[in-house]
Amino acid sequence: HCVVWSDYDSQPQVELATGHFMGVETLVRWNHPKHGIVYPDAFIGLAEEHGLIDSLTRVVLSGMRGALAQARQWRDAGLVLQVAVNVSMENLTDVAFPEYVERELAAAGVPPSQLVLEVTESRMMNDPLTALDVLTRLRLKRVGVSIDDFGTGHSSLTQLHEMPCEELKMDRSFVHGAWRTEALRAILLPSLEMARQLGMRTVAE
Repeated sequence: HCVVWSDYDSQPQVELATGHFMGVETLVRWNHPKHGIVYPDAFIGLAEEHGLIDSLTRVVLSGMRGALAQARQWRDAGLVLQVAVNVSMENLTDVAFPEYVERELAAAGVPPSQLVLEVTESRMMNDPLTALDVLTRLRLKRVGVSIDDFGTGHSSLTQLHEMPCEELKMDRSFVHGAWRTEALRAILLPSLEMARQLGMRTVAE
């Protein structure tokens, strides 16, 4: 029951063809008073297991106001950058979640098109219809939705078929070393072509 606080970091997204800086992904870090910096792999699963993932995501979204405010400054200066935030499938069981996201964007003065929610399906969904409803509401509000860590966990072709997503994010395990490993290329290249034919943007970790 120790008191902790979350720290935030970000990593750039760069367009491969041009080298242009396209956006940033906001990353959550847990600064534990005893163990120091704890990475998401160590606590996301626990947060989901104990029903805390929704509260964690709301903390991240609220704490992201600084990043969104910076995005607004960039936009005012003529540089339009997207900000990506990870959410769990557990967050998509709340039909009020899209309105919450909309309020956060309005408070920051950033248009919904500058926010991308990266959906990670790390656990099987008990209510997939509600999740689909929430995702559809987010897309209707013009918030971007990305399938994160594609090819791992429960992430599957079913998501591409059913979810209203505009972006496919290839897991790093399929990207790193693909230039020298034939098996990885056999997975990566068809996935890129499939995303292209579906009209989806592709992000390689």
